[in-house]
Amino acid sequence: MKTPIPKYFLVKSIIDARLEREFARGSRLPSEIELCRAFKVSRITIQQALSLIEKEGTIRREQGRGTFYLGPRVKRTETKPSELLESVIKHREGAHTRVVNKRVIAATPRIAERLRLAPESLVVAIDRVGIVDHEPIIFIMAYLPHELGMKVLADESALTRSTLGSLLQDKYAIQIDSVLQTIGATLADPAFADHLGVEIGAPVLEGERTYFDTQGRPIIFSDAFYRADRHRFVVTLKEWR
Repeated sequence: MKTPIPKYFLVKSIIDARLEREFARGSRLPSEIELCRAFKVSRITIQQALSLIEKEGTIRREQGRGTFYLGPRVKRTETKPSELLESVIKHREGAHTRVVNKRVIAATPRIAERLRLAPESLVVAIDRVGIVDHEPIIFIMAYLPHELGMKVLADESALTRSTLGSLLQDKYAIQIDSVLQTIGATLADPAFADHLGVEIGAPVLEGERTYFDTQGRPIIFSDAFYRADRHRFVVTLKEWR
């Protein structure tokens, strides 16, 4: 069941986007009252949104002076679909992935639909956490058809060094031709909140992906959850080749 997104998080997301588009470093933001009028929300909602942004280090609030934009918190990166996890892990010293669970399960209706399998077909499920600077920043639940997934499980050490897509291409010569992706916002639930180091109900970014080979067959389905307080991604989707 989908949980409604908190209003303050929606306001925060809009302010974040406006800061990058419209504000120069050092610029003063509109007052809380002006923001209340613009968004038609309560002052408490605005204060919650600004508090989140301040914790991320992109604004500074000064008593009696106002709120000032400090600039973006991270360098924005354009990346291929295959490199969304790799771009985080490869380019940060000490970054790595950790396998937290692996198992064979009966596919749920949603997984079976995405992988074009018969209901309750066996699939391999692999849960991993991406860690940067000793902090978890991304949690990925991936599902593969049983036969293919069992091959991947035989080389668990490789799962800590690369993405599943890269592993399939480099080791098994399975070429990924395209990726169907949807990105949205959701709230952390008990299935992964602890792995991400966030409270249940904390806002997170969610990316759902289905990977297709050159024959158009789905070979990986995954759900990824990103800590919204640590990273933002700009993704350019291209053909895998």
